[in-house]
Amino acid sequence: MSHRGRSRAGQGGAGAVGSPMVDRSTPRLKAAWGLWQQGRETDAVSLFEEAMRAEPNNVQSYVAAARAYAQRYDFVRMEETLARLVRRAPEHPGVHHYIGETYGMLKLPERAVAAYERAAALPGAGPPTWMELASLYERAHRLDEAEALIERAVKSGYDLPLVQLVRGRILRRQQKLGPAETSFRQVIAAAPAASDWSCQAWSELALMKDAAGDFDGAIAAIEQCKLGQRQREARHWAVSQAGEHFMRQLMESVTRDDFRRWRDQAGPLASERVALLTGFPRSGTTLLEQVLDAHPQLASSEERDFIGNELIRTITAHRGSTPLKEVLDQLEPLLLERQRRRYFASMEYLLGEPLAGRMHLDKNPAYNLTIPIVLRVLPEARLVIAIRDPRDVVLSCYLRYLPLNAVSVRFLDVRRTAERYALDMSAWLRYRELIETPWRQVRYEDTVADVAGQARLALETLGLPWDEQVLEYRRRLTTSKQVTSPSYEAVAQPIYTRAIGRWQGYARIIEPILGTLEPFLREFGYS
Repeated sequence: MSHRGRSRAGQGGAGAVGSPMVDRSTPRLKAAWGLWQQGRETDAVSLFEEAMRAEPNNVQSYVAAARAYAQRYDFVRMEETLARLVRRAPEHPGVHHYIGETYGMLKLPERAVAAYERAAALPGAGPPTWMELASLYERAHRLDEAEALIERAVKSGYDLPLVQLVRGRILRRQQKLGPAETSFRQVIAAAPAASDWSCQAWSELALMKDAAGDFDGAIAAIEQCKLGQRQREARHWAVSQAGEHFMRQLMESVTRDDFRRWRDQAGPLASERVALLTGFPRSGTTLLEQVLDAHPQLASSEERDFIGNELIRTITAHRGSTPLKEVLDQLEPLLLERQRRRYFASMEYLLGEPLAGRMHLDKNPAYNLTIPIVLRVLPEARLVIAIRDPRDVVLSCYLRYLPLNAVSVRFLDVRRTAERYALDMSAWLRYRELIETPWRQVRYEDTVADVAGQARLALETLGLPWDEQVLEYRRRLTTSKQVTSPSYEAVAQPIYTRAIGRWQGYARIIEPILGTLEPFLREFGYS
């Protein structure tokens, strides 16, 4: 729960029966969460339901349950629980703020905006809601509306770091670089040094220094960002280490016969139109996805982590020490069928519309290691692998703030970033020799030079005909298609070449890792 959500939901409003709404985490709710996290979901649901009966005017009784369901991709129960909360307090601005926050966590910006807008229109709404809405407006390129909300928050005396952070981003995008830097430095001065606020501000300064050609200044700024994040890395590092251990085992043990056997076992199940777009973060996956998503026979999902999160959790829940390949071998047909249904139902919910026979493109740039899992459950999936100069990839991963998780924790220094790149791309080079599913590598540099030609090749691999609409992808980005990845600003711009060879300005931090990257520079034609 964010501090912003708590402050919003705690102000004003009453329940449907006239009793004031409260916003508190109770021992019962904490116990329910504990059971949920232990995998005792039936017991947890009973306790969540008990909490909603016992404390019907506690906003958290509903929000905690809804977010637990969301973690398990049970969107039907999530929506039912949120609807119960709205019925209880339809005019409570904090209720709609929490709903916006929940949709934001699910990377559903349009729905988040609608909920925050509803909250902002109600009596009692305040700066926390306005600023969350301003942040979403900035990401949607609605800069004038974002500025208006910022001014409203400032006039009310609200001074949390989010105000200056969003203001700085808008000023930077307007090329008002001096005031933008001032805003970011105000965040750094006001926020704790290791906070996400401070880390984001340092990252913004690094990107500004980079754009100005001040490479040493960019390195100094991003190191401050990474230093703050390293103070909070322990939990994510432990998860990352454990995950990499099992994925390495899988990579070393899976064979061509395994992939063939899994395909043959799927039989009539393997009849969906589905593809995976992966490679490595910052390799051009977002640009390629947006181009392909403009095709009328394709719908893309942007970094929806059902496979890497929920599917792996489900199939390994009782694995113990059994190697992951053996777990995949032992999956029963009924379980596979159920997980396939859950996957497509979840993707349709997150898309906000049925696939209706279109190909589903699952864009996840850190999914190389999961390819055997993808092809075990979706053996008909086709693969598109984004390739970019490894030196530019490593630099780009390092040179920006990313929220901490089991992948991004590897990007807190250049050496670890290169090592993770080497692991993921080694996995791809091994798997491409074993699989028989259609696949294609698409180089970022080639896409920038000839977007139509590379799009045509990718569509051919996906089994789709050429359509001129893919060349109009930017029109959708300013109307109906909102990007949630860190590339949301860059991908809306006309295609540019300035990111190619960017690493050369940072040779002093890239040269020490060239030994790690050399095999991939040769393999992908960058040496």
